[in-house]
Amino acid sequence: MTKRPRWWWRVLACIPYLMPLSETWMYAETAYSLHGFLEDYEFATYPFLTFIGKLPSWFLLAYFFSAYLGIVRNNRWPHFFRFHVVTGMLLEIIVQVIGTVNDWVPQSLYWGKIGAHYWLALAFAFLFIVAECIRCALRGMYADVPFLSDASYMQIPFDT
Repeated sequence: MTKRPRWWWRVLACIPYLMPLSETWMYAETAYSLHGFLEDYEFATYPFLTFIGKLPSWFLLAYFFSAYLGIVRNNRWPHFFRFHVVTGMLLEIIVQVIGTVNDWVPQSLYWGKIGAHYWLALAFAFLFIVAECIRCALRGMYADVPFLSDASYMQIPFDT
């Protein structure tokens, strides 16, 4: 990438992050008792969750395959957009895997004070990761998801 993508590609690259952002609330509801901020955020995402809930049960599987085969594997789309689509899909898978693995945790830990603090930390960490990915998409950058290296700061400089 030698120049900044056009504004519509940057805005369009943010849409795939709505799914992992909204799916966080299916697994983080136990954290409401510790911090009121999460309830305000749920109110903002509730219309999207209601819309997703009204869709047929097979829609999420069709969404995944159509996004992967129609966008990620298709070279006609810009690489920047394809990168952010696959990153949003991977973040969504991470949330689902964490929720599935935590179904095996004993209920005494899951619903107790330890579980509430765990879900609060997980929700804020995941919010930060998705917000950072959205910020990178809006700035026309590639997101370095683990945030462990300095590669996210070594982006191609653009003329402003």
